[in-house]
Amino acid sequence: MKFKKYILACLTVGGLCLLTPSCSDYLEREDDGKLQEAEVFSRYTKVNELVTQLYTDMYLNSLGFNTIYSHNIGTLCDELEFNKADADAPYKILNGELSSDPTSIGNIYGGSGFGWWWTFYQSIRKANKIIWGVEEYNTPDHPSSPGLLSKRIGEAYFFRAYYHYLILRWHGEMVYSDRLYSLEEDPSTYAVRESVHTSVEKLCADLDEAASRLPVRQEGEEFNRIDKGACLALKAIVRWIVAQPLYNGGLRDADGNPTGISPLGDSDTRVGAQEYKEYKQERWQNALKAAEEFMEVVDMGRYKLYKQYDETEFVVNSGDKVYKRLEEMFRDNLFYNNEVILTLLNSKDTRWIQDNIPESYGSGQTRNQPTQEQVDQYEVIDGDYGYDIYTSSSYDDKNPYVNRDPRFYRDIVYMGAVLMGKEYNVAEGSADALVNSSVRDTRSTRTGYALRKFVQNDWTINANISSMHFPLIRLPELMLIYAEALNETDGDVNTMKSMLNQIRERAFMKPVPPIFDTDKKVRREYIDRERRVELFFENNRYFALRYKGIITNPVEENKEEQYLAMPEDTRAQRWFDEKKMQYPQTQHYIHGMKPVLDENGAIKVGGKSYRMERFEGQQLNPRRVTYRDYFFPINSNEIAKTPSLKQNPGW
Repeated sequence: MKFKKYILACLTVGGLCLLTPSCSDYLEREDDGKLQEAEVFSRYTKVNELVTQLYTDMYLNSLGFNTIYSHNIGTLCDELEFNKADADAPYKILNGELSSDPTSIGNIYGGSGFGWWWTFYQSIRKANKIIWGVEEYNTPDHPSSPGLLSKRIGEAYFFRAYYHYLILRWHGEMVYSDRLYSLEEDPSTYAVRESVHTSVEKLCADLDEAASRLPVRQEGEEFNRIDKGACLALKAIVRWIVAQPLYNGGLRDADGNPTGISPLGDSDTRVGAQEYKEYKQERWQNALKAAEEFMEVVDMGRYKLYKQYDETEFVVNSGDKVYKRLEEMFRDNLFYNNEVILTLLNSKDTRWIQDNIPESYGSGQTRNQPTQEQVDQYEVIDGDYGYDIYTSSSYDDKNPYVNRDPRFYRDIVYMGAVLMGKEYNVAEGSADALVNSSVRDTRSTRTGYALRKFVQNDWTINANISSMHFPLIRLPELMLIYAEALNETDGDVNTMKSMLNQIRERAFMKPVPPIFDTDKKVRREYIDRERRVELFFENNRYFALRYKGIITNPVEENKEEQYLAMPEDTRAQRWFDEKKMQYPQTQHYIHGMKPVLDENGAIKVGGKSYRMERFEGQQLNPRRVTYRDYFFPINSNEIAKTPSLKQNPGW
């Protein structure tokens, strides 16, 4: 229990009035509170409190399960469909109602309408204040534990980098704020967005500084504070981001070659637009080097994949389908201690489960629903290897839930699945019947599926279940970055294969097939698919689509034209039957599966036989996703106050 108690303390200590943000510019400039500053920075304990505030900010602003006003960010892409809840942010965004207006931003993010840009820079300013103040006032070290002050400075450097990373994720180009600004300075001289490649060099320098001050593992009372591995992991992630098509060579052709065409087309008004069209292999080399540096920490024994329980142990009341290892990993402190690199603790309570389970399981709302696009990513176990559903010789689309990747049974509630000891039935007339309608006020599934990942199988409406943690960064993401960087630099195939197979073996999944060894394009497909499966519902797919420039790629747009040329009422099934490939990834449509009564059907639920059939999800209009949706807007008030900033394209 020491693990939980200590982190709770870290996340609940308030900041000093010294760092309370005002409603002035997002890069708030320094005032004349010298006397208060001198008092604060003359004591280690006060600096320690200020650093603790940065942990609190991470808890408040690194949103986990619900990233956009009660919904997961996956509802804005082909990972999840959603039901109406609270401000119904996903519908507003996908219907084109989001704008840079503060009121609009407030309806999406919640709160005052400042938005993430403003919020993140408040935390960056706090980190800058700490770094500057310790040097300016020569803060003394901890009297009985020399070296703690250096660690706190390292943590401040990490958080300065971390919040810039969040800006990179949501907004792209930024102002890299690595100092405090005086009242005498003209904001137009420093509040200017720059190329992400310039920013990332500064970000990585901050992470290197942090890593040099922090140990491989925090022990004792320092346990679970930021360590060297977190710094190096974040460095590898940002190096991986800027090696992707959005920032490195533009759109890829059907064979994966860079075309030099911006994913934003002729509307690319970013500062570094021309630079991003140039493909540079060194960007992948930098990503590989950063991943290797992180792997050195893994080799020291700091991180390892969670492997409690064996292949004979299953979750009770799951129909002997859900491996205990796979469900318990998100509840076990050993998982968070050893596999997770950065954790958002106690981010949701038992009510969150009720929001996501089907209605008949305890007044559930089925709020975040897996799509057919996501379900199709789970491979089929065919003999000694795993194959995608399009090339597997044993996959049957009418009976699709047989011999799938074990993570499928942990992540997805499907027709006939046993959840909490009860069969899930979405057939017409059942309590959880599928409703394929543009109306979103129902609590029923719109895809034929419900979410299982992170849902606790022993939950009841009266259960007293502890708060749930959320992994912000964990080991498999870095293993996949390492594998992808090796593939893009023509590195060692055995090493990249080992990365994937270790992740799969932990999940009791069969290894990749022999063709992986000889075909670079196939390796890309397996790496991308492994990312979508392993990191499902962990705020990854939405961003990966954008980094890779997929949503506006002509290859996908051409597939959509072919899809729309098919008869509307049958094209969802015909696409699979005739094309044997993924649905177009333009993000305009989502799909599901429905049970159809069939006396010869292999799926038996409620004493009846069914076959499964694909369908297209009904919407008032196709999901509105365009070039502007590569980035979120900056609050227009910030642009008005500081005209030297440039708004993101299309906003």
